Amino acid sequence: MSKTKLLTGVILICVFMSGIPAFAQPSISGPQSGTLGPGTYIVVGDIRVMSGNTLTIVAGTEFLHNGHHTWEISGTLNIQGAEGDSVVFKRQTPNETCKWGGIRFQSGAPTGSIDYAIIEYCNNGITPYYTYGGGIFSNGVDLTITNTRISNCAAYWDGGGMYANSGAQIIVDHCMITDNQATSGANGGGIYFSGCSNCEITNSIIARNGATGT
Repeated sequence: MSKTKLLTGVILICVFMSGIPAFAQPSISGPQSGTLGPGTYIVVGDIRVMSGNTLTIVAGTEFLHNGHHTWEISGTLNIQGAEGDSVVFKRQTPNETCKWGGIRFQSGAPTGSIDYAIIEYCNNGITPYYTYGGGIFSNGVDLTITNTRISNCAAYWDGGGMYANSGAQIIVDHCMITDNQATSGANGGGIYFSGCSNCEITNSIIARNGATGT
């Protein structure tokens, strides 16, 4: 092939590619309901599922948090990942400012379910006011959590990976709760249940978590 033909071919390829639109990852925040995914979303503010609403997140969905944004659940949240295709919640970039506020089920919310999810790099310090439960917080809400990994999360008080109170019934099965921390004289680096007598943890790995309390 002559140099002229080669150059012409390169130019045509460049012209063709320049006409292909670039699809940016959508940004989300605020109230959500219906179905999300599959795809990648940039979380730019707190997410809310309002009372009476349902949000279902399907396999192949990833959420990248660009700051300390929290998922506030007052309605119903169903996370429906699949084997080999988990729903992923993580920080957008590997720095402290992108650690996010976890998934927080508020009093009065219906039962929630999480299946095949990855929840990582959450941090709930002394400010803002969320200090219990780094990755998942349940204020008396029954949850079923299966085939899920919660890792590298931290809470200022109890429950670096997960915290539940007020009689919540929590089922944890085939999960990994690893490398989480309760940081300020607190307990339950991995999991802390307060006033929850009917909880089950089966077929799960809870390892390499740390707590500064007794």
